[in-house]
Amino acid sequence: MQEPMTVTEVLKRPHFQHAKVVAGAEGLERPVRWVHVLEIMDGSSYVHGHELILMTGVGLGEEKELHLQFVRELVASDVSALCIELVHQYVRLPESIKQFADQHRFPIIVFEKAVSFIGITQDIHAFLINRHHHQLLSLERISNQFLQLTLRPRGAAQILKLLHEETGCRVWLKDHLGENLVYPEDQPLSEGASLIRQPIVALGVEVGDLLIEYSGEPPEILRLVLDRAATAIAQELLRRISLEERQLRDGRQWMDDLLSRGVAEVPSVVTAGVHAGCRMVIGAVKCIAREGTTTDTGHILEEEANMAILQWARSVPQVFEPLGIRSWTVTLGKNQVVMMMGRHPSSAAALMKRIRQGLSRLFQRLGESPPASRFEWRAGISHAFSALDQAPQAWQQASLALSIPQGSEKQKPGTPKGEASEVICYDDLQSWQLFLQVSPVVLTEYVESQLGTLLAHDRKNGTDLVNTLDAFLDARQSKQQAAKDLFIHRQTLYYRLEQITSLLGEGWESSPRRFALDMALAARRFLESRNASFSLQAQRNPTPES
Repeated sequence: MQEPMTVTEVLKRPHFQHAKVVAGAEGLERPVRWVHVLEIMDGSSYVHGHELILMTGVGLGEEKELHLQFVRELVASDVSALCIELVHQYVRLPESIKQFADQHRFPIIVFEKAVSFIGITQDIHAFLINRHHHQLLSLERISNQFLQLTLRPRGAAQILKLLHEETGCRVWLKDHLGENLVYPEDQPLSEGASLIRQPIVALGVEVGDLLIEYSGEPPEILRLVLDRAATAIAQELLRRISLEERQLRDGRQWMDDLLSRGVAEVPSVVTAGVHAGCRMVIGAVKCIAREGTTTDTGHILEEEANMAILQWARSVPQVFEPLGIRSWTVTLGKNQVVMMMGRHPSSAAALMKRIRQGLSRLFQRLGESPPASRFEWRAGISHAFSALDQAPQAWQQASLALSIPQGSEKQKPGTPKGEASEVICYDDLQSWQLFLQVSPVVLTEYVESQLGTLLAHDRKNGTDLVNTLDAFLDARQSKQQAAKDLFIHRQTLYYRLEQITSLLGEGWESSPRRFALDMALAARRFLESRNASFSLQAQRNPTPES
């Protein structure tokens, strides 16, 4: 990697052998990318940065004095240096300008003998163009080498090594699919160095970052080399992604058989675990685009979803292996399936505790890495089981748990809460386990038969008898606690309970009737939660008009 031409190198060219630096000598390392002759005293309008300005002073007027404002504009425009010929025109350089140039490390160079501005521009431009030509040839060479390395084992690591050898800089690959590489590994971060980032894009999706450590302002050729390296790494990632997608498809058959029939040609490690008494759990996982997520086209969103699924599949074993849990993932329909098995026999409670911990870490990890972070992740977890023929039932349990509405409002202890809905365990659903397997029509009829008179009274009179009954039963029929939970006076509670008795009839507090009412209240909460969830889904995914 060649550094850009500097003012110091310019001073070594033949036309500058009699030049003298009269101010800003500490700025001689400024890069020079072009030469420009400027006689108009409007510096900012004709420069773009990194130019070497040549002038004779023709435009200074009768006073022949270089103005400080002109030099200020050149410095603000990031000009490399100002060269003034003092032979054909007399130019006075005030001390204020020299002091300003020294302060801002802006070189001012004077020619006390006649020079050819045409000769200077031709010489330096030819030098710069020739250097650029050689850099392009080198860029083509290294690009071809990068592409060749994508066909070799550990291609990404080999690309990083070549990138380091060509640039002399330390390089990093941060792969959103879970792999981080650095080369060289044992080299410390250089003092004062900064990191230049080049995104890695595959199929229109950003899948990682290529970072390089560089001190000072990076030359344009360095960014071009980074771009070529990132392109090669993207191709390497696409090849790996294709292989991993094929592996996911290959594993689908035995998982399909196991979940549908409970019999399959499972991997030997699964059979060994079952014989050792290790417990298993089935998880159903859904990946949903976050609300407010916008994309240019649906195609890009689909590619991001596919990439997010691969992030999920890669991350699962990385998270669960340290917790002593083996895992197998596969895509079935629109959901992901994960089968988790403890490496050693343990109680169901102990296994579920580690699985909850692992899923919490997993979703946090996915939430921090794009494109997976652009999606919501929800999981339904089955009851722990120990025989393979129980897998179909476990898959049904996981699917039912996943179908629990998100964002449920008032719920009794033990039922799933909206803020914890990322992971819903079938074991925690209590009475909702039954409701999930009953027709909503049957549940609605049951709620109406038990609570219909109260519901009708509340709708007609604007009262709150149903919720009062719910709070009273939830407080184990403690009137003091129920009044406190409802934030009402105890006399108000007494009056409401009298109304409830008149509508439900005497004896509603007896054990059989109380149990029926409690189940009806739970079913009502379940139906309200499910209806709210369906309404939210309809808002997110409206049905197209015919």
